[in-house]
Amino acid sequence: MRTFFNNITILFLIGLTYSCYSQELNYSLDTKFGEFRYSVIDTNSVKDLLQACEKEIPKICMELKIDFDNSVIIEIYPSQESYNRSIINSDLKNSPAISGNGKIQLVSPLSPLAAERKIGIINYKDRLYFLVHEYVHILIDKLENPPPLCIDEGIACYFSSRDFYLDMASKNVRQINFIPSVEQMIINYKKIPAPDLFSFLFIDFIVQTQGKEKLAVLLRHPNNIKQYNGNWIDYIKNKYY
Repeated sequence: MRTFFNNITILFLIGLTYSCYSQELNYSLDTKFGEFRYSVIDTNSVKDLLQACEKEIPKICMELKIDFDNSVIIEIYPSQESYNRSIINSDLKNSPAISGNGKIQLVSPLSPLAAERKIGIINYKDRLYFLVHEYVHILIDKLENPPPLCIDEGIACYFSSRDFYLDMASKNVRQINFIPSVEQMIINYKKIPAPDLFSFLFIDFIVQTQGKEKLAVLLRHPNNIKQYNGNWIDYIKNKYY
């Protein structure tokens, strides 16, 4: 009996705690891209986030041949700490944004990020595009059969942060001194160095050599990507070595 009541008490406290944290997001805005939930400090930045969606999401949907989803919940937390308390995957605390099961969570673009202690300050415009990145993941989640993580992540990086990743590639690829094969990216994505960078570069390679229209095909028929392995490795060597 004591165990039962203890469990009930713990569940009650967890519910109460989450409720207190979620009350920080006491503003909401319904849009064709979903419902934005945010705090008073993001009254203006929500307009900028929505503008980024207006500019990018319809084009991305057309390229990938996926309809956007107005049932998405977009939670914008006023600080890294409040985001960490409410994050949908506790293994990814201190990340800037996350998505899954029809929900996107991100730290306010006005608030400092834990990641900036290592990589430096990320400018406001780039912070806005974290939402676009996560929205691409939500779109890809709608497919009946999910593609390999390297395609999912690469496409999200390509559409949200192409200039950023091209800059990172020019500074770091040669220094990494390792080019993963296509098979390595599919099977051991999380074990290769700089996986997000190489997944982006692979998608950029596909666009540069096959055309952007190939992305919708790759999403639905990912087994075809192994045929590009030799050309992919030569492309990186010629461009960055």
